[in-house]
Amino acid sequence: MKENQNFPSEFELIDRLFKPLAVANIGSANLRDDCCTMPLKKGYEALYSMDTLVEGIHFFKEDPADLIAKKLLRVNLSDLAASGGKVRGYLLALSLPHHVSLAWLENFVGGLREDQTKFGVSLLGGDTTSTQGPITLSMTAIGEVPVNQAVRRSGAKPGDDIFVTGCIGDAALALKLFEDLGKEETLQNYPDLYRKYVLPDPPTTFGSMLPNVATACIDISDGFRADLGHICSASNVGAKVELEKIPLSICGNQLIRTKKSYWESVFNGGDDYELLFTANKDKRSLIKGFGCQFNTLLTRVGSIEHNEGVFIIDKVGNEVPAKFGGWQHF
Repeated sequence: MKENQNFPSEFELIDRLFKPLAVANIGSANLRDDCCTMPLKKGYEALYSMDTLVEGIHFFKEDPADLIAKKLLRVNLSDLAASGGKVRGYLLALSLPHHVSLAWLENFVGGLREDQTKFGVSLLGGDTTSTQGPITLSMTAIGEVPVNQAVRRSGAKPGDDIFVTGCIGDAALALKLFEDLGKEETLQNYPDLYRKYVLPDPPTTFGSMLPNVATACIDISDGFRADLGHICSASNVGAKVELEKIPLSICGNQLIRTKKSYWESVFNGGDDYELLFTANKDKRSLIKGFGCQFNTLLTRVGSIEHNEGVFIIDKVGNEVPAKFGGWQHF
C-alpha cells in the first residue's frame, strides 16, 4: 500500500492494526483470506449497506481520525437501522494518499475499536490501497432481518403518521455556522452542534424494532424534506408536516429564534442520521413504548396524504415556503 520504507507493508498493517478488530468473528478467518463467511439464523435474511466518505466532501482534513472512523461506521449502521435490521459485521476499504501517517491510521483504528464495543460489531474483511487523490473510505455493513420483514421506503399509506427520532437539523446548522462564522468560532460557541456534525449517533437498537411496526423508513442523511420526499416518491403519496412539531435541540431552537432563515438548513441540510418513519395510527401506543424502552426521543410530526409532494404547514395552517434542497451527490 505504501512505498515509504518507514511505513509498514499492507500485510504488516493488517496483522498489526486490523486483525485485532476481526478476532471476535470466526468467519473473518483472521483476515488471512479474501472472503469471509457469516451464517444467518434460521428465518433471517441478510441486509447490506455501503457508504463512502471522501476527504473534503464528507469530512475535513483536520478532523480527528478516530471521529472519522466512528462516523464511517455509524452512517452505515444508520442504513441498517432504517431497514429494521440488526448489525452483524462490516467490510472496510481504505484508499490512502502517501501523506497519511501510521499515527493517523492507529488513531483511526482506535475509533473503530471503541465503536465496535459500543455497537456490538466486528470487522469481517476488506482492502487497503494507495491513491493520489484524497482519503477515500468505504464500508459495507452487513446485518440481518427476519425474512420478508425489511422496512422499505415504499410502504407508506395515506393516513399514516410520520415520526422522527431525536432532534433534527443540528448537523446542518453546524455546517451553516461553518460558512457564517468559521469552524473555530462554531466549535467555541456551538460545541453541541459541532459534535452532532462530526459524530452522529443513530438509534440503531430502536431501528431493529421497526419490522411489522413501520410502513416505511429512511435515515435522514440527505435532509429532512428530501428524505421524506424519497419515501413519498417510492410510496406514491404526499406528506403534510407541522412546522411546530419538528423537534429541535435546545441550541438549535435558540439559534433559529435569532435567525429564521436557518430553518432552511433544518429542512434541507442532512447529516442527522436520525430515523424518519411512517406507521399506521393504531401503532402509536406501541411506538411510544419502544421509545421509552430504548430511551429514544420520538416525535410525531405529520401525516401521509393522498396528494403528491411534501408540505410544511405553520401553526395557523399556511404552507411554509421552503426551497426543495437536500444533499446532491452529483
